[in-house]
Formats: sequence, C-alpha cells, structure tokens
Amino acid sequence: MNKKNAPSPPNLSSLITLGVVITVLITTVSVLILVDQFTRGYARSESETRMKQLAWQMQDALERGMIEREIDLRLLVQRPSIRAATDVARVRRVLNELQSNVPHYAWIGLAQPDGAVLAATNGLLEGVSVAERPWFQEGRKSEYAGDYHPALLLSKKLPPQSDPWRFVDLAAPVQDANGQLVGVLGMHLSWSWARDIAAKLLDPAGNRYDVDVIIVRDDDTVILGPRNLEETKVDTASLRAARASRTGGSLLETWPDGLRYVTGYARTGQQGGMKLNWSVLVRQPESVALAAFRDLERRVIVVGTLSGAVLVILAYVLTRRLVAPINALSAALEQRAAGRSDVSIPRVDSYREIHLLSSTLVNMVAREESYLREVRSLNESLEHRVAERTSRLHETATALQQALDQQQANQIQLEESAAELRAILENAQDAFIAADEHGRVVEWNRQAELLLGWPRDQAMGRDMAELIIPPDMRAAHNRGMEKFFEDGTSVVINNRIELQALHHDGHELPIEITVGHVKRQSGHLFIAFLHDITERLAFRDQMRELALTDVLTSLPNRRAFSDRLPEGMMRARRAHQLLALFFMDLDGFKGINDRYGHEAGDELLVEFARRLQQSVRDVDTVARLAGDEFVVILENLQSQEDALMVAEKVLHTIREPFQLTHSTVNISSSIGVAVYHPDLDGEVGPEELLAMADKAMYAAKRLGKNRVELGKVSDV
Repeated sequence: MNKKNAPSPPNLSSLITLGVVITVLITTVSVLILVDQFTRGYARSESETRMKQLAWQMQDALERGMIEREIDLRLLVQRPSIRAATDVARVRRVLNELQSNVPHYAWIGLAQPDGAVLAATNGLLEGVSVAERPWFQEGRKSEYAGDYHPALLLSKKLPPQSDPWRFVDLAAPVQDANGQLVGVLGMHLSWSWARDIAAKLLDPAGNRYDVDVIIVRDDDTVILGPRNLEETKVDTASLRAARASRTGGSLLETWPDGLRYVTGYARTGQQGGMKLNWSVLVRQPESVALAAFRDLERRVIVVGTLSGAVLVILAYVLTRRLVAPINALSAALEQRAAGRSDVSIPRVDSYREIHLLSSTLVNMVAREESYLREVRSLNESLEHRVAERTSRLHETATALQQALDQQQANQIQLEESAAELRAILENAQDAFIAADEHGRVVEWNRQAELLLGWPRDQAMGRDMAELIIPPDMRAAHNRGMEKFFEDGTSVVINNRIELQALHHDGHELPIEITVGHVKRQSGHLFIAFLHDITERLAFRDQMRELALTDVLTSLPNRRAFSDRLPEGMMRARRAHQLLALFFMDLDGFKGINDRYGHEAGDELLVEFARRLQQSVRDVDTVARLAGDEFVVILENLQSQEDALMVAEKVLHTIREPFQLTHSTVNISSSIGVAVYHPDLDGEVGPEELLAMADKAMYAAKRLGKNRVELGKVSDV
C-alpha cells in the first residue's frame, strides 16, 4: 500500500528539459547584461569624444580668427599712408576698405599721440578723445588685445542690431620711418564674429542634437552661450578642468540648472596662438547624447528575449526527441508488466545505448512472439520511416524559419546602416556630391548647398559638370571621363587636388576635392568631397610675401635676392645688356651699435636702406642680406662706367650725416662692384658673381674704406 502511494520520481524528459531551459535563460540574461554594460560605456565614450572634438574645433577656430586679425593689425600699421598719418582722407579710405573686407570690424580708428581720433571708419568718433581708453593706453606701448566688453559711446553711434554690441579690442603703436610714435591704431572686433564661428561649427547639428557652445572669461563670466547664461557667472567641473588642462578633454557633470550634460572643454592661448585666454565648453544633455544607446538597449532586450524563447522551444523539441525512445521502451515495459503480452518491445536505432537496450529486450521476448515478428517488424519499420520523415519536415521548417528571420534582420541592419550613412553625410563638414556614370547628380548634402549655392532639389538629376565645373574646364573634364571609362586611369579620381569650382551665382571659388569611384553591378558611382580653401590660399600668399621681406627695412631679404639675381642674369643674356651687382656694408657699424645701442643701429640701417633705394632706379633691386650687408642689382646697363657712376652716387649719398632720434652720426660704406657681361662671362653663375662682388668689397676695405672697387672674374 505504501509503495503504491509513494510519489513517482520525475522522468528523464522533464529533468533534461528543465536543465536545458535554465541553462539557456542564464546564458541569455548574462549576454544581455554584458552587451548592455558594453554599449552603455561605448555610447558615453563616443559622446564625450564628440564633445571634446567640438570644443577643440571651436578653440582652434577662435585662435585662428584672432591670429588673422592680429596679422591684419600688423600689416595695417606698416602701410606708408598709416605711418605718415598726414592724409586723413586716405587713411580713412584704407580703414573703410579693411572694414568692407572684414565686416566683423565694427570700428577701426587711428588716434593721435594725445588721444584725439584722427581718422576712423565712416568718420565715427573723429575728433573725440580716447586717451582714457585701455586700448589706447596699452596700444601706445605695444600690441594689445582687450577682452570682451561693451562700449557705450561707440554703441550709440553704430546701427542697432538684435544683440547688444559687444567688442574685443586690438591695438598697436604706429611709428614713422624714424621710429617716432605718430599714433595708436585701434580695432573694435564685433562679438558677432565669435557667434558666427559657433553657428558654423554647430550648423546643422546644433538645433537637432541640443548642443551648446559656451565661452567663459577668466572671471567666470559667460561671454557666449545660451541667452539665459550670457554675462552671468558659472562654476562647473568642466570649467575648472579646462583651466587646469593644456590639451582639453570631456566629462559628465551636473550643471546649475539641475540637468546632467556631457561636456567637452578646451582653452585658448595655451600654445601661444592668441593673447586672450578663454575656456571653451561644448555641452549636450545626457538624455540626448545617450538616446541612441537607449534605443539600442530596447532592441537588444527584444532580440534577446526572442532569441531566448526560440532557444527554449528548440531545447524542448530536441529533449523530447532524445528521450522519446526511452519513453517508448519504458511504456512498453510497463504494459507488459501489467500483463499485456500483445505489447511489443520497439527496436530503436537513434543512438548506440538505446539500440543495445532495445535489442536485448526484443531478443528476450523473441520466443514468445515469433509468429508476430514479421508483422511487428513491418509496423516498426513503417513507424520509424514516418517519424524520420516527420522529423526531417520539422527540421526543414525550422531551418526555413531561421533563414527568414536572418533575412529580416539583415534587411533591418541594411536600413539602419543607410540611415546612419545619410546622417553622417548630411552633417559632414565637407560638401558631398555623388553622380552616376552619366554625370547626373544622385546625392547632394547640406554643405554642398552652402558651398555651391544650389539647393538640393534643384541639383538632383542635373549634370554635375554644368553645375560646378567652369565652362573652360568642361572639355578637359569630358575627355578625362572618356579616358577613365576606356582604360580606368585618371589624374583626378582617387586623388586630392585643388581647382576652381563654379558657384550658382556664376563666380568661381577655389576648392580642394577628393573623388572616389565605386563599381556597381548596375554601372558606376562617383563620389566627391569638397571644401573651400579660399582662406588657406590667402594665408599662403601672405606667408610667402612675409618670407621674402626683411622685417626691419622692408627690403627684399636674402631668399628674395637668391630668386631675383638668376632672373636678372637671364634677362641680361636675352637682351645682351650688362648687369651689375653691388655688395656693400657700413664702415664702422659695430662701433655705432656699441656706442649708441642696438635701437640706434636699427634706425641707422632703416635710414641707410631708404637712401640706398633713393639712389637707384625703381626697376633696380635693393636687398638686405644680413646685419649691415646690402646688395644692389642694376639691370639694362650700357657700359661698366654706368655701374661705377651709380656706385659713386651711392657713396656720395651715404656720406651725408644721419639724423637719428638721439644723435647725429657720420658713416661711410665700402662697395664691391661685379659687372656681368653675358656675351663674355657665359660660364659665370649667380654664386660666382656674388663672390666676385664680395671680394671686391673687402678689397675696398683694405684700401682705406669709403670707396668703390671693381671685381674681376679672375678673382673667383
């Protein structure tokens, strides 16, 4: 009685199914937790890196902008009309011209040494005293940069605008040719300059992703940012980190408004690029920065749940299939134990152990069921075939469902990748254009609209050559495309080149373009990235001009002389005319430096250069090599005596007393003359001609100085 009422132990099918289900659930939950932690950290790291890059880009743009303005200031104070400060109308025209080229200059003015404004853009504040202004007081001493501030007097004179007038000041002393202070040149740079930089940096991402650019002065005052923060004080962890770091960075912090932000930070003036030190903060709400992660987290949970459910179902089906033979044997044995002799023991061939067990049981009852063996064997064989075919159909259906699920997942992934690529191209800093093999535009992003002036809806489907290639270059473009389609070679595709592009309004602008090619099954796709290099080329030209000019005397330097002498000798050979080279220095210049100081020596060199230029023709070249060494190139000479006559004229001019700021000095010069006869000295090169003049100059010094000596080819 107790045996019959005792609970039966669990069967093997239930135990295996329960074990597999628990294993699948633990594995699925562990993978979900691991993926969640990884994606959370990755999303936060990506957001911090993005904010750090934006902060660095804003800091770099501010520094480059201030450096360009300082270059404007230095070039302006060196202009002869400014240094003379005598023609007020001409000075005003020069200032108005600079303001029209750089509209962010709200006011530019030249103040006299007593503080009265001599000339200014549009005549504003002329005659008004600015002697008490910090920019004037500091600008008298040296170059000066004044931090963000209002200007009540100037604001009343300027036209009204939506934002209150705020300025950054630049000033520098203006000296005449004798080094005397003739005034102070001041520039009021409108703060709209910084706002435009921030707008260009964030457009079009700012309004879409809630990114704020904030600039903070050293007194914790916000000078650029959201309207509710401007000209208020803030104290955040990112601000303190920006002041302590030289390379910038990013962090997650809580701002005074109670919201958490991912904040990138950087600081201007760390590498000596500008005189003003500002902290640049770029922030984005944490909820916006991690929005993609939240969406991915939900997707991972859904996919993980579905995968777990599928695995549980598969585990259940496989378990039932594995234990089915054992259950069949167990049921047969129970029925035969109950007295049903007509129940047979099945022969199972699924795996070795159950096969041995079933075979042994079948052999045991073989004698009792010999007359039914064939019939039972046929029945068992038929049942086995049906079960096998049913199992194969089930496996085929399962595989088909898995393939359909994988195809759907791949389609979703392709759509997501296409959307991500579209967002990247639309928010790229460079213009992006794609065209098919016929040259028709198939893609045109926002930066392409801004750069080339064509709206996207007007550009799509149009011939790319007609939109952006100047008319005189289209024939070469068409030939290049024909050659590419013939043999696959091109000087443009897969290279970065600089060329002129055509704007919608008809003007041409310099760009740098990178063109790529994708071979598709349906044809060809050409992709191009473009960006404007106007400022880069202008800056390159300015640097080239500065590299060829002596800073002290404004004469061509040694590098410029090294270019002009071979050119002059080539012109002399073509014209069959003489060319003369003077090599000269100042006799006793070191004594003047030692007695009166280096400032007096520099003033003497400037006056010496001025007299030297006045003694020769405008077509002749006067250059300073180094120290007190000067050279003169005379072209289009008829005889050797012409060169000696000019040299004597130079000596006569130099003998006149030099009126310096604090003294009057008398000085002489030793001149070595080398005359190039193109028809006789064909083998003489620039180095030999310079060496000939140099030796002649030292010969003049040995013979008593203050004289001219003619060099000979045999001396080289």
